[in-house]
Formats: sequence, structure tokens, C-alpha cells
Amino acid sequence: MTPITPAILSAIHILTKPLGEASAHDAQSSHQEALLAVLRANRALLHERLQSESSFEEVRRLREEVMVVADWFGGDTEDSAWGFVQECLLLLLTLSRHLSAELKLFQQTPAPSAARQRTPEMAPPLPPDVLSVAQQQTLGAALQFVVSLGLCPYLATGVGVSLGRRSAFGAMVDKLVRGGAVPAAGRRLLTTTNILLQLAELSCLATLVFTRHLGDVLAALCQLGYQPRRAEEGKMQELSAEECQTCREALKSLQGKVYQPMIIKELLILQGPKQSAGGSSRGSSSRAVLRSAPTWLKRLCGQLLSERLMQPNGVQAVVRAILEGGTGDDSDWRKCDCVARILVTCPQQSASADTYYRHVCHQILDLLHFKDQLTAQQHQRVATRAVLFMVQEKPSFAQQYLLTPLLGPLHRCTTASNEGHLQAAVEEWELTRCVNDVFKIWVVGNSPSASLLEALEQVLPVLFTLFCFTKQNVSHLRAPCQEVLLWYLSHAETSAALSALRQLSGLQGQKNEVAADFHFAPGSDGGARLSSRETFSEEDDALYEKLSGEQWRLECLMQLLSELKDCDLPGDFFLDLLQEMAGWSAAADGDKEDEPELDVSTMTLVEVEQRLLAPSARQGQRLALLQVLAVMVDCLQHTVLLRKTSQVSAFLYLSLTICCFIKHSTFVMIHN
Repeated sequence: MTPITPAILSAIHILTKPLGEASAHDAQSSHQEALLAVLRANRALLHERLQSESSFEEVRRLREEVMVVADWFGGDTEDSAWGFVQECLLLLLTLSRHLSAELKLFQQTPAPSAARQRTPEMAPPLPPDVLSVAQQQTLGAALQFVVSLGLCPYLATGVGVSLGRRSAFGAMVDKLVRGGAVPAAGRRLLTTTNILLQLAELSCLATLVFTRHLGDVLAALCQLGYQPRRAEEGKMQELSAEECQTCREALKSLQGKVYQPMIIKELLILQGPKQSAGGSSRGSSSRAVLRSAPTWLKRLCGQLLSERLMQPNGVQAVVRAILEGGTGDDSDWRKCDCVARILVTCPQQSASADTYYRHVCHQILDLLHFKDQLTAQQHQRVATRAVLFMVQEKPSFAQQYLLTPLLGPLHRCTTASNEGHLQAAVEEWELTRCVNDVFKIWVVGNSPSASLLEALEQVLPVLFTLFCFTKQNVSHLRAPCQEVLLWYLSHAETSAALSALRQLSGLQGQKNEVAADFHFAPGSDGGARLSSRETFSEEDDALYEKLSGEQWRLECLMQLLSELKDCDLPGDFFLDLLQEMAGWSAAADGDKEDEPELDVSTMTLVEVEQRLLAPSARQGQRLALLQVLAVMVDCLQHTVLLRKTSQVSAFLYLSLTICCFIKHSTFVMIHN
């Protein structure tokens, strides 16, 4: 760092430090005129030191060079506050100009040789724009005075956070400086804002400007670029259309440069507090303190927020802006629900709802995949609530842009083919992410609805097949698969749950199963992948594989039913199968009757085949039913199958019916 830099900072310190000491006394005594006197005295002291002390000679020269090109500078202004701001701006520009020149020279200087850099006593040189903590505090104080005296007083009512709400000193300044009464208020606001943006072109100063005064700069650019002229005719008439357009472009550029959560947080603050429609005058006093933003600013902030939201990672930026720094307590969970509500509500400024949800929904699903524990909990809560809100309020968009992509890997398991000759039709990471996402939305979210149950029902056979696979292997997918299956069986309507159990047990038509010639195989990370199945050359091997697989699926299904504690579904399923078995009597009697010979002359070949194979198909269905009943009786305790008195009564009735049928059939067989 050259000696000039400390000299410039010393000059800034002379201009600002006495003000801090005097402000506390004046704030207590409420002598605002004394504050103006201090501003004039500090400025005069700076001029005297610049002219009389040789250590400030170079600072004086650089300051005069900046003053020559500063068409906004008016040294003889009668406004003490604005004169003080001008001096701060001159010194800040002097520092920025000097540091930029030094940094450029530093970058052009060849670096020391590598051998020399490796010596213990040789440290890499610091860039000239590196400032100490004390120097940053001096600059921070100067920027605070610039914003408090040269920017905030010239903002329109309701634009930005008023000085009076920030501190006691801010309240005093708010009363001291009457920006609205100044004819050149718009010009002064433009000058201060432009210089702050110019200072921010240097990285070391940009950090100080934007970490402390980003909201003020955004408020100024919004007012300069978008405030209707008719709203504040006296303030805005002095700005040309070109200057307003330049401010709009600067606002757009600033939004793209700064950390997005910071931008979104400040835009939300600029929008102001939400006002309830049709509010009475009783709450007007409290709302007046918060100062609602003008209509044009609310509309503008809504548009800018929509643009930020639809940018890549825009949803994540919104979530971070509102939740960052949270501790995970109840208030944070309520914030998560509020953020989710914001995300699923299409802004009025959006071109179309379809465009909005197409850009936002996939980002909502991405929130489910964070690794950091606290961040993952908050983001998962937002994503889960957003999905549930959309399923309830926007079912068509939720199905198209949320549920279909989320369940995509499971659906692909049913439509996989060998045409692409891929090693894995569905990769391990896809299945792992899909199953975990389903667990988070359905089980953790735990908000049953017809849409969610229907969407899960379509992939239930694939999930059950995957669960059966995990029971034969060590896999981290076993627990989430089991929890999802149990959630569906616990929350579905009884008729739908019984139909699902019939399908999973093999008693109902096979649909939505894993594609033919494909099966789940172990993954390298403890998951599973869908790959081609090896074909068996021997029919006996294929038959054994089929029968053993069916038996294993029944045993896995029984384990699921045993986990349904305090649930009537296992008993209802058992009685439903007994009811079907009891109905065999009439069907069996019909089978024993002599059927007339088939008149094949009037039937097609397909009809003939169906008539001939029908008895065999019925016998196969009955054998399958008996197998399921046998496994249920063998694997499930009677306390699980018959929990209620009504179930016990139904069981006794069906048992007697079946016994009577068996006795009658035996009697007929003996006498025939």
C-alpha cells in the first residue's frame, strides 16, 4: 500500500470522526442546528488541513483532479448537509481513482520468480486495494454519512426504509434534511447513486457498499428509473429520459452481479408490508409507521422478483433470502410454509401460468437434494409443502411439472426396452433419488389426497418389486420403500387398498410391473439399478425362477401386512379371499353340469380356444387363491387377521359356508 492511500483515508477520517462524537450529544439535546454547525466546521477543518499540511499535498492534487471532472460539485452551496456529502464523495472518488491506478500497475508488474517465492522469508505481495479493519471502518462511516445525508432524504415517501426507523441519529437526520423541499432533489439523488455505483466497480469498495447499503441503492435506482413523473412532478422533471433509461439499465445490471438472496431480500423489503384489503381506520396508526410502498413500486418489485424467481436457481435464491440464518425452530417452519405459498402462486406479472410453473417446478424438486443438514431440512420442508399446495390448488400443473418428473424413473421401469443396448435402463442414482423423493413428499409430507394416492398407485407394483429385491440384499432403499408402501395401504380407500393387495399378490391382472426381460440388480452404492435379465436356456430353470419369485413376493407382502399395526386391512383382505372361496360352490356346481357340445362351426378360433382354456384358467386362479390364503395363515398371527368382533363373526360364517360346500361335494362324489 502506497503512502497516498493512508493519507486519503486520514482526510476522510478528519471529515467524519468529529461528527460521530458530536451526533450523540446533539441527539440528546435535540439541537439540530448544532449538527449543521459541526458539518460546516468539519468541512472547514478538512480544507485547512489540505492547504496547510505537506502530508496532504498529494491528496489535494488528486482531489482537485477529481473536482475538475465533477460537474455535480458546487463548493459554494448554502446547504451544509449537501456540502458535507459532496466532500465525502470527492474523497471517496479520489481514493477509488488512486486504488484503481495502483491496482492496474500492480497487475502489470511481473511476479517474483518461483524459486524466490519458495523461500521462508518471501511472502507473496498484497494487492494495493487490501485495506485494514480500521480503514474499512473509516470508509464505512463515510458511506453511512453519504447514504444518510445524500440519498435517503431524497427518496419519495414509502420508497425504501426511512431513516427514522433505523436509529436515533437517523431520526434526527430525517427531520433535519427535508429532501422533498429541495428543487434539485432528483439531481442530487442521481449524483449520489451514480457515484456509489462507480465506487462499487472496485471490489474492495463494492463489498462495503453492497453489504450495508444495497437496499438504499436499489431504492434509489427504482425511483430514478421507474417513478411516474406525475406522482412527484417537482422531483422528477429535472431528469431526462436518457438518464432514467440509464438508471433502469444500472438496476438490471446490479441484479445480475450481486448475490441473489441479498437482491431478493432487499426487493421484498422494498415492496413494503402487506396491507389487508378493506382495513378499517383503527389500525391506521400502526400501519402508518411501516409506511406502505407506493403502488408503482409494489408492481415493479413484484416484476423484478418474478424475474429473479424464474432465473436458474431462482427458487433456491428466494428460499435462502428468507430462511438463511435460521435456527430451525417453529418460526422457521412457519417461514417455510410461507415461502412454499409464494412459490406456488403465479405472479400477476408472469406472461402465463404455464411458463411460470415450467420454470419453477423443476427447481422446487431440486430443493429436495441438499446435503447440509439444517439447509436440507428447511429446503425439504419448502419443497414438500410447495408440492402439496400445488397438488391441492393446481392439480393439472402439479401432475405435469411435479409428479410426472418426480416419478419418472419408476415409470421408466415399466417401459424399458433393450433397443438401446444399455447396461442399465434406469441408473442407480436415479432410482435412489426417486425413492427418497417419494418418501419425503408422501410419507414425511403426510397429506393424503386423491391425486397423490392415484399417482402413487400407478407405480406401486414397481415399488413393491423393488422392495422384494431389497429384502434379498443389503440396501438402503429397503426402509423408504417399505414406508411408502405402508403409507399407501394405510391411507388409501379400503376398496383401492384391497385391489392393490390382489395385484401385488398375483391374484389380479399384472399391470405396471417391471418390463419383461428386466430386473433389479445391486448397485455399487448400496442401491439398485434396472438392467436386462439373463435368459435361461432350460425351461425347468425358468419355471423354478418364476415359482420361487412368486413365493418370495407373497412372503414379502405378508411382512408388509404384519407391519400394519392397529389396522383392519389384513383382516379385510383375508375375509375378502375367503368370500371368494365361498363363492366357488355355485361355480363348481356349474362346472359339474354336463355342458352341450360346442358348435365350432359358428365360432372363431379365438373363441374356441377361450372356451377350451376357461376351465384351466379358473383352476389356476383358485390354486393361486389357496396359495395366498395358506401363506397368510402361516405368516400372520390370528390377532392381525381377526382384530374385531365383526371380523370374527364373518370368518365363522364363511368357514361354515365353505365346510358345508366341502361336505356336500364329498357326499355327491360318494354317491356318484
